[in-house]
Formats: sequence, C-alpha cells, structure tokens
Amino acid sequence: MVIDNKRIPRKSAPISATLRIRFDVWLALAVLGLVVAGMLNVYSSTLVLGYEGTGDPLYYFRTQMYALGLGLLAIVVIMQFDYTFLKKFSIPVMAGTLLLLIAVLVIGEVTFGAIRGLSEGSYQPSEIAKLATILYISHWLASKGDRIKSVTYGLFPFSLMVGVVCFLVMQQPDLSTSSLVALIAFSLFFVAGADWRQFAVAIVMALVVFGILMVTLPHAVERIEQWQEMLRDPSNAVWQVQQGLISLGSGGIFGTGIGRGANKYFLPVAHSDGAFAVWGEELGLIGGLAVILSFAVVVWRGFVIAQRARTSYGFLLAMGVSCWIGFQALINVAVITATVPATGMPLPFLSYGGTSLAVTLAGVGVLLSVSRDMALDKTLKPSQSILGRIRETGNKRWRNRGTHLSGSGGRRTTTSRRRDN
Repeated sequence: MVIDNKRIPRKSAPISATLRIRFDVWLALAVLGLVVAGMLNVYSSTLVLGYEGTGDPLYYFRTQMYALGLGLLAIVVIMQFDYTFLKKFSIPVMAGTLLLLIAVLVIGEVTFGAIRGLSEGSYQPSEIAKLATILYISHWLASKGDRIKSVTYGLFPFSLMVGVVCFLVMQQPDLSTSSLVALIAFSLFFVAGADWRQFAVAIVMALVVFGILMVTLPHAVERIEQWQEMLRDPSNAVWQVQQGLISLGSGGIFGTGIGRGANKYFLPVAHSDGAFAVWGEELGLIGGLAVILSFAVVVWRGFVIAQRARTSYGFLLAMGVSCWIGFQALINVAVITATVPATGMPLPFLSYGGTSLAVTLAGVGVLLSVSRDMALDKTLKPSQSILGRIRETGNKRWRNRGTHLSGSGGRRTTTSRRRDN
C-alpha cells in the first residue's frame, strides 16, 4: 500500500478475510434501494412495450436483469483488489472508449435522430465514457500534483483531453452527455487544486462553447424555445413535458401502486427518460422523495469516502463517481419537473438501459473499493496512517483536506496533501 509516497510493509498491516468484505454500508443500502426501485420501474413501464415490440412482455425486464448481473459482477471483481490497480487500466480503458466513440460515428445506428449505440443501440459508448473519463482524469491529476497549477502542465492538456471526449460525444449528437462529462471533469480539476484563475478561464471557455452549441444545434434550439414557451404559458408545454407533470401530479401522496399507473402509456420514452415520472405516479410523493433521498445518501457517502481516502487518487476517484451520479440524477429530475429544458438524460439505476446500469454499478464498485480501503487505515498503527501522522505533528490543516484552497499562500492544495505513486 502507498501512503504519502511511503510504502507500508504488508506484515505490519495484514489484510484479513474479514477486512476484505468491509465497505460503506450506508452507500450499499442506498444503492440497493435504488436498484430495486429501478427493476420495479422497468418491469412496470416495459410490459406493454415488450409485448407490442417482441411479443414477450418481460423482454426488456429480462435484458435489464442481465445488465444488473453484469454490474454486480463488476462490483465484486473491483472490490477484490486495492483500487490503485485501476491506474494500470486507465489509459487502455480511455483509449478503448475513444475507439468505440469513433466506431459509433462510423457504423452506429440512428435512434431517435441520433447515433448513440452499437448492435441496434444496445451498447452505448457514451455511457462508458463517463466512467472512463473519471478513471483517466483522476490518474492524470493525481500524478501531476502541484504542476496542474501551470498552464503548460495543467489547463492546456486537461482541456485538450476533455475536449476530445466531448467532441466525439457531440458528434452523435449528444449535448447532454458531453456536458455531463465536462461538468464531472472540471469538478475534479477544481478539487484537485487547480489555480483559481485557470479554473475561471476554463469555466468561461466551457460556457462560451456550450452557449454556441445551444444556439447552433437545431435540436438544442428547439428544446430551448419549447422550454421558454412553457415558462411564458404552461399550457403550451410540449407533450412530453405535459405528460411528465401529469404523471407526477396523478400519483398524489402515496401513488397508484406499482404497475397501476395509466399515464405511462402516454408519456414518451417512459421507461428511459421518463422513469422518475412513472415512479412518481405509481409511488406518489413519498416514493419520489425516497428516491431523491437515496441519491442524496449516495452522494453524501461518496463525499465522506473521498474525504477519508488515504491517497489523492482515491480521493479523486470517489469525488468523480459521486459527482457523476449526483449531477445526472439532478439533471433528470429537473427535466421531469420542467425546471430545465429536456435533455434526454436517463436517471441512474431507475431508467431502462443495460449499458447505463452496468457502468454505473461498476462506478459504485469503485466507491466501495475506496471505502474498503478506509477499513485498512484503521488496522494501521497510528504512526503509519495519515491521520496518525496528523495527530502526532499537530498539523490541523489536514483536517480540511477535502477543501479546495488553491491560491492561498499558507495552505497546500488537495493533491499536494495526498501523495501517491
């Protein structure tokens, strides 16, 4: 193991069989609740769709079960190893993802006016790009340390790497996913200790590019105009927005019951983009709040795991996955409640989509692996652990190690405080 560039002998910190299965229980329970809710939601929203499309009412539910099994397998495999082993795969995974994104543009199939996936749209590389970007950017930022404050080593190469991924996703076109990838990456850039001036420049550049795309892409312009029209007169809202709001309102406090919602048959892509509306109708306000609370617990525990990580790499991994799940859930719910224009972004765990579910569960596996590493920290002698050294030296600055304070002369950045090979 590596702590602050110092290796701890295995004999002084043996990993017992019991320790290997320790992980953040609250995170696991929240994810379990969301997965169960998602499978119930997919079952309810795809029965008629499966029967009409394939003659098998359980076709989509069964496909989602396969993805669930693959995702759970990914969690088990990832948790068998120290999360630092992911460094060895960050570059190959990123390279493979870029090749898949290019392949989609060449041989992909058009679905709903966009080229999103391979094999009849079953496999969507843009979903893989979210996790691949987190793995690669976390490794890259952790290896640079304080050098990310330099334009040469920091802002320029970082913007180039993120820009390539976003550009390929944009060609599908998929503005929402490319925006999400950029949002996750810039969040990592910020918490890693980037100079605030660089960060401000990067944000301004991103907003300018995003604004240009919003007013030049036909489908983006149409959605913005529809949203603005709805704000002026709610009765003029597009069909999808109207049905989403009707579904939420029809559920009342306790909902109509699983499988008993009627408005899902009128809601476009109810099993995917409209998953939260279906859930709100059938489980009501209580069910909707329970889902939002579960996502809040996932993000909260993810931040706690990041805060307690023993290395900068673990910190960035946990922050990246937490931001990914939190941002995506927030955007989807905001779309369903007509708070922002429609984006076509699925709700993690609840929406139908095998690639999305499997990759998101793999991300949860990364979080659980970092949390399991926290248990190892408790088995170390006080002088061997980071917290032990803090107590011994009286360096109180470490108590705020997750806080971004770049640019303050008396404090080191997050990355400089956590060193790993």
